Formats: sequence, C-alpha cells, structure tokens
Amino acid sequence: MKRIFTSALLLSCCALSTQAQDLAGFRTSNYAGVTSVFSNPANIADSRYRWDVNLVGVNAGVSNNQLKYKLGDVGSAFGEDTIKSQLFGQGKGLTKALVNLAAYTPSVMFNVGKFSFAVTTRARVVANVTDLDGRLADKIMNDLSATDNLPYNIASNSNMRVSVNAWSEYGVSVAREVITVGPHFLKAGVTLKYLAGSMNGTINIDKLHATMDVDEGQQEAFLTNASGKVGMNFSGMNLSDFKAEDASKMVGHGIGAELGVVYEYRPASENVSGKGSNKYKFRLGLSLMDAGKIKYERDVTRSGTFTIGIPVNQQFSLQNLQDVKLDNYKTELGKYPQYFTPAADNNNADYSVSLPTTLQLDGDYHIYHAFYVNANIQLALTSGDKKPYNTQYYSGFSITPRYDGRIFGFFLPVSYNQLSKLNAGASFRVGPLYLGSGSVLSALLGSSHQLDGFVGVRFGGLQRHK
Repeated sequence: MKRIFTSALLLSCCALSTQAQDLAGFRTSNYAGVTSVFSNPANIADSRYRWDVNLVGVNAGVSNNQLKYKLGDVGSAFGEDTIKSQLFGQGKGLTKALVNLAAYTPSVMFNVGKFSFAVTTRARVVANVTDLDGRLADKIMNDLSATDNLPYNIASNSNMRVSVNAWSEYGVSVAREVITVGPHFLKAGVTLKYLAGSMNGTINIDKLHATMDVDEGQQEAFLTNASGKVGMNFSGMNLSDFKAEDASKMVGHGIGAELGVVYEYRPASENVSGKGSNKYKFRLGLSLMDAGKIKYERDVTRSGTFTIGIPVNQQFSLQNLQDVKLDNYKTELGKYPQYFTPAADNNNADYSVSLPTTLQLDGDYHIYHAFYVNANIQLALTSGDKKPYNTQYYSGFSITPRYDGRIFGFFLPVSYNQLSKLNAGASFRVGPLYLGSGSVLSALLGSSHQLDGFVGVRFGGLQRHK
C-alpha cells in the first residue's frame, strides 16, 4: 500500500499540469484566434482573424485542498518531506488534488464564406486524487513499524481513489452566424474529436473500515477488523517500468463532441462595420465541453477488484506490500484469498473512461474602447465516485477584467473553485506570444492551493477595418 500513496503523492504534487480552465485570462480575448475553440466552438464565427495558426502551447499547474504554494519558495515546496508534512499528516483530513497537462500542438482556423473552420490537435493528461485519508497515508508512507498514534481506526464512507488518464485528440470545428435580427446576433458551433488514449490507471479503496495497529514483537504495522473493497484498473503503459516510447502507443479509442452557442447584442452605437472591429456591447456564451468517452482494453494481468475481509482476531501485515510494484498489486493480493476475495468480473476486458465534461456559461461586457470584463461559470458534469477511472474537473467561476487591443492584451483573472478556492492571476498577449497564470498573484502576495502557468505562440491574418 505504500506505493499506492507514494504514487498519489507524486501525481498530486510533483507534476506540472493545466487547470480545469486552461489559458486563464487569455481564453476570454477576442484575439485568441484558433485557441478560442477550446472554450466554445462558436467563438471562431465572425472571428477577428481571416486565418490563424497556433504553433505550440503548454498550460501547466497543480491544485489541491491541503498544500499551499508560495511563489518565493516554489523549489522547496515540491520537496518530498515538505509535501508529506503539509499534504499528508496526522492532522489532515481527506485530500483532494487535480493534476492536468495540456500540450497545444499545431492547429489552424480559416474562413470560407460565412463559415469558420478549425482543425485542432492537443495532447492531455488528467490525474485526480480524491478523498484520500491523510492520516492513513501518513502512517503507510512513513515508518510502518512506528507506534505513534496507533491504534488508528479508519471509518471511511468515501471511495478513496487515484486515477490518471492520458490521451490525444484531433478535432474538426465548424461555426457561423445563424440568426441576425436587428441588434441581435446568434452564433453556433460544433467540434467533433477523435480520441486516442495512451494510458489509463486507477487505484481505489472503497468504504474502508479497519483498525491499523503495530505488532510489538515483530515491529510490523498490520490491518485487522477490516472491510471494504480495493480495486486496480490499468490499460497501456506500465507505471512501475515506464518507457518514454510507451507514451506514443495508442491503446484506447473514442469519439468526443463539443457544442456551443454565442449571443451578441450589437446596438447601433457599437456596430462598427467590418469584421476587424468589436461589434457587441455584451456577449453571452453557453457550451458543453469534453463530452465523450475513450474505450480501453483492460490489462487483466494487472487489474482486479477485491472484497476486503480481515477478522478482528487476525492480522494482515502491511510489510507484505511494502516492496511490491504498483502494477503487481493484483498478483500480490491474490496470494491472500482468506483476506481478499476477487470479484466475479475481474476478467472483463473492455471499459470506457469519460472525459472531464463541463458546462460553460460565459458573459462578456464591453466597457469602453478596448476595455472589457468577463464572467464565467463552470459546472463539472463528470464524477469518478461510481466509476473511479473517470477523469473529472471541479465547478467554479471566474471574473476577468481586461485590456484587449489588436496587438497587446492584459488580463487579470480572479477565480474560485471547489478545490483550490480563491485565486488571482495575470496574463498577457503580445503579438504572437501569449503567457500567464491563473494564480501567480495569489502565490506572490501570500499563498495559494493552486500553482499554474501557460505559454504559447500563435499568429494570424487580422480582418481589415472597413
């Protein structure tokens, strides 16, 4: 079990990732070009660009509900001892974390008549740590023979889980204005995506009720009076023997879709002719993002579910699992059928992993000249509670005042979400370069449960003023 929690630790704290809302601040720009399709496919209709190309971009960060990050000591914040003491400890409750990486590979947008099209590519990794008992993790990850604070009674009604999903997506988007009545304009768009999964891995412990104690004679920690379920689910690369070339192997396949509409109110005072200028006083957008599933073939040699049943007068030593590789847990637990009863469906081959589906509601108000303010609400629609291998985001909202000129843009996103709570950041757009963070100001001024950043290069042909 030590490797379970060590892996959770690494996933939740030692990786770079994107947040659920990628490209914080910049995503609200009227000059985001082809990247705007990643927040609403209708955005590319009546774009400021005749054509636009995103060469490369990376959005990276990490968030959790326990560990706080400060900008001045980022290096030490990621040290193993610091993380153990702050994230998993005797006084910690249930730990939640989101780890997420998106690489924006070459994408293009162009116009044909009244239609706008986009062809996009993106590689993504999402990892979730959910409801992990901090005291249990602390005891297992540290000296198993220690007698401090034992016995410890575990009474979890949650499904403690660690999951990671990695995939690439190849999308085709189309959008156009569909209704034009006086000052009222409605745009609609759709994206269809082919999903290629490279790996999926999950470990979960459901409704664990047990007592952890120490055998004073053997100086070994053990579990007794235990009930619940423990499950492992793997497809693709081997986590215990990872090879770089394994990341390029596609072991899962699926189809995804994204739908969006945008309403714009364009009064005569704002309705400057020509696509190169802003024409709305306020804008409302609604989009369903990341709908779809990836079908994987389960590796039955590594995957399985066991019912835990350790009587009150018997002991299962945690030393039995101390040096076992993560991918070998099914085999090891199978050696103790008196304590771990395999489920009847352990040899099922196929399963489907849902993408982190969200519903996005976006509002944008034109204050004056190139000054705007944007408000966004994100509702997470996917959960891993019943299907622990699913990927999930968190609900939240953001407010972003901005200066959004043709060549230069400055953004101040302030956001709140269920996981990392309140964050403030800053981002910029200068010619072809865009960069920023959704939490840099919070980390600079004090501390934040979130640490993220992005950078990318894109260029395009602006519409002409008429």
